[in-house]
Amino acid sequence: MEKIRKTILLSLLLLTSSQAVALNLGNLQGESRREYKSPRGLSELCVIQKKWPGAVYSNSDVSKENTLCNYDFYLNVGLCPKYTSTNPAILLLEPNAQYSKEAIDASDCQIKSMKLETEAKFKQSVTCSYTPAILAYYHVSRALGNVGRVPTTVLRTMDIVTHAKLTQKANNYLSNINDPIRLSWEQVALAHKNPRMHPRLFESSLNQIYGALSDNIKKEEQYTDVSGHGDYDSRYQRFLRQKPFLRVASSQSVSQQVGTTEFTQVAQVVLQMKDVADMVLIDTLLNQQDRIGNIHYKFFWYYIDPQTNKLVRRKSDAKVKKDSVQIPEEESREMSGLQAALLKEMVLKDNDCGVTKTNMMKKIGALDKVRHFSYATYRGLLYFEQALNTPAAKDYFMTELLFAASEYKSLLKNTQEAKRILMAKCQSGDLHFDVDLETYIPGTPPPTISCAL
Repeated sequence: MEKIRKTILLSLLLLTSSQAVALNLGNLQGESRREYKSPRGLSELCVIQKKWPGAVYSNSDVSKENTLCNYDFYLNVGLCPKYTSTNPAILLLEPNAQYSKEAIDASDCQIKSMKLETEAKFKQSVTCSYTPAILAYYHVSRALGNVGRVPTTVLRTMDIVTHAKLTQKANNYLSNINDPIRLSWEQVALAHKNPRMHPRLFESSLNQIYGALSDNIKKEEQYTDVSGHGDYDSRYQRFLRQKPFLRVASSQSVSQQVGTTEFTQVAQVVLQMKDVADMVLIDTLLNQQDRIGNIHYKFFWYYIDPQTNKLVRRKSDAKVKKDSVQIPEEESREMSGLQAALLKEMVLKDNDCGVTKTNMMKKIGALDKVRHFSYATYRGLLYFEQALNTPAAKDYFMTELLFAASEYKSLLKNTQEAKRILMAKCQSGDLHFDVDLETYIPGTPPPTISCAL
């Protein structure tokens, strides 16, 4: 606990850096922006960032961006401080028949017992959390082909008075708890007393706090298959010893490791290997410090359409209870007779501790050990690296995603190194491109591999 306490204090000290420049709200244009009035008449902003050129954003992404920017803090969502994380956040809660917005706001925010749904999370550059990291994960994920299925994210501001009241509510609730979470909220309260010293928290007029507003993934499960169980300090070393990473690092092909290429038998292994390799890549690019233990999954059906011989993905309502997967009977009936598999899809929902942090994947040499990779992701990396080394890209990351010049430089260096590592393996034949599920559809020819653009 003392180590966590020191980390929190150090992180907050870094936020007072004289090199940080306070955000000017007038410069926030993005693709679109909306304004909301706080009770004292301030114009709060929600900004949808411009899209990275060449990235693929789904219709769902666009819809969720608009949904996020339709949340009015004073009209259609309840607001509560999050009591369960050392990275303080404000939760946006859906009112229900029992709890109106006014009732939620007036409550002590026992949201679990109140059975309220969290629709979104508003996070700032506090403790390990860093606003540009949350924004960048969303857009870099889409640039690489939606690796990690990172939640949709926009930029949002909140009246400093509103945030101060929520901070006080958190401190009142946690006052008798000797926990690093309490320390985090206490430090946020101190920052409110001297906002000028925290330019990564408060915009230039010192009237508003700003941060990333992200869609909240619901009904996800902890992906302990990938993270394993054990001590916090050795979590990354433990990750390297788990079966999913050992498969990704193996010199054997997927068919050699599994003993078959039959779709339903190989699908989960293949998807898990792709997800692990993708995670290693994006965490390497974005200096992620706190991934292991913060990996989740959701269930989806994957099956081969007998009419088109195409791969179909469908949401599942399967649940885990007492370490057993329970599948609704209706789903089982509908999938019977098909070449179908119920798969765990990785979700990277906690992406705030990055960009300015210790690059743990690089520290343990994870990408150097990877021997299996998605060809689609590989091509996405090549195009991303090519586009990244341009003045327009630097402007994009600094203007849209709020990077400092040094942070953009770090991203560029990481991306160039990742390309060099993977391209060298591709050229030597040491990289297996055998973790794209589409290639396991019967009759599908293997992709033509090119190691360079």
